[in-house]
Amino acid sequence: MGQNKPLLVLLPIFCWGLVFYAPLMDMATVWGQSKTYEHGYLIAPISLWVAWQHRQQISQLPRDVAWLPILLMPIPGMLWLVGKAGGVALFEHAAAIFSLQLLLWAMLGTPRAKVMWFPIAYLTFCIPFGEELIPSLQTVTADLSIVFLQLSGIPVYRDGWYLTIPNGQFFVAEACSGIRFLISSVALGTLFAYLQFTKPWKRILFVGFSFIFPIIANGIRAYGIILIGYLSDMKHATGADHLVYGWVFFSLVILCIYLTASLFADKQREQETVSPQPHPSGTSPVKAIGLLSALLLCFALWGRSMTAVPDPVTDTSPLLAGSVVTQSVSHLPSPPDTKPATSLEMEKLWGIQFPHASIAKLAVSTNGNALLYTARYALWQPEGELISSDNQLFDKEKWAIQRSGQLSLPTDTSAATLSLTNQRGDTMQVVYWYCISEFCSSDPLTIKLYKAGQLIRGGSGYADVFAIASSDDQQAAHFARLWSAATNAEADVMAENLQ
Repeated sequence: MGQNKPLLVLLPIFCWGLVFYAPLMDMATVWGQSKTYEHGYLIAPISLWVAWQHRQQISQLPRDVAWLPILLMPIPGMLWLVGKAGGVALFEHAAAIFSLQLLLWAMLGTPRAKVMWFPIAYLTFCIPFGEELIPSLQTVTADLSIVFLQLSGIPVYRDGWYLTIPNGQFFVAEACSGIRFLISSVALGTLFAYLQFTKPWKRILFVGFSFIFPIIANGIRAYGIILIGYLSDMKHATGADHLVYGWVFFSLVILCIYLTASLFADKQREQETVSPQPHPSGTSPVKAIGLLSALLLCFALWGRSMTAVPDPVTDTSPLLAGSVVTQSVSHLPSPPDTKPATSLEMEKLWGIQFPHASIAKLAVSTNGNALLYTARYALWQPEGELISSDNQLFDKEKWAIQRSGQLSLPTDTSAATLSLTNQRGDTMQVVYWYCISEFCSSDPLTIKLYKAGQLIRGGSGYADVFAIASSDDQQAAHFARLWSAATNAEADVMAENLQ
């Protein structure tokens, strides 16, 4: 096996790259397009550098393969299949990195993997995660700003994420949540914890500090911007935001984290020397490498089998009887040439967009008090999906969420409700839910997982979104219940006709 050893090592790596090429390219795209995840480019080099520091210890340990990570490999494989079928990019990214970590563990062997645990585990920060924290971080930032403003004696009125002071108004937007440097701070704080501390409890405590400190610092930053706006009569608030929020503020946060780690650092122990040990007899890696490569190839073939030709979409789900369609957008042949002026006005007001839907319709209710929107996707299609960051339920530049809730529908489905407000004080109620064929839910993750299950089992169907907007909460709820009941009745009729 000696002459063929490099080929044996490269074989599972090649199979891993074959399976996870698309998620890896997608992760690199996210790193390049999002300032929140620019640190992703540094994680692999940092892991390699830390691994290089342990080269002497590694050379003294026996060469071996580990079977446990090979047996665990189907777990990230299934996670990748679910992510690919359901369009959950986080699952695909996580599966790519977790499978690489298991692959490295298997190829290094358990004794060497124990020495290399940190550089292997640190690769987790390659995964773009944390965006789900943005709403909570916006709320915390607003809370901290209110506390500091009240301590300063500055009168402030809060309406959701809008903060109004006597001479101006501020909105805690997504960019103000602090997520951009929170994830980077935690990644660097984890590195500092490993390098500066030897006691496990200190490492855990410092990682927690590197998470909490940037959140508090971001609240102080937001307070500082409002304070500058208050003292300068709103003349310098915008300029201060660009200055304080940029790399200068982030550098100060990282510097504080680093100085704290240096101040409380443990005395570093010298690397333990291990006397060389012979390779264990009777543990040929050929079978392990073959099984690992076969597992990866099986998942690659399974994944390809799900990318079938999409089912043809000819129409959306039925609208409410009597509602007037003001806009119909189709990505099928012969789309409409023009849009009525009224639909353009309503679209401008609401701002709902599902750009890659096969067919989408916007309608006005019989009494003119509500807008109804539905869009349909094939269960699988090359571009676009029902749950995607490209879609929006309202124009986020014009509207802000004041509160959210749930609405029970007559079909045993819970719709989601959003109470929106804008800077002029206007309010709008949006009620929405999603359906995969006859299964409906307002939870995006539930819909994605159900879709994944359908595709993995080889099922077919359609994916729909239903949304109602009205300035009257009761009207929105009323039309949502009517529409849900009508859609369910139509589905029952179709099922009876098929029998």
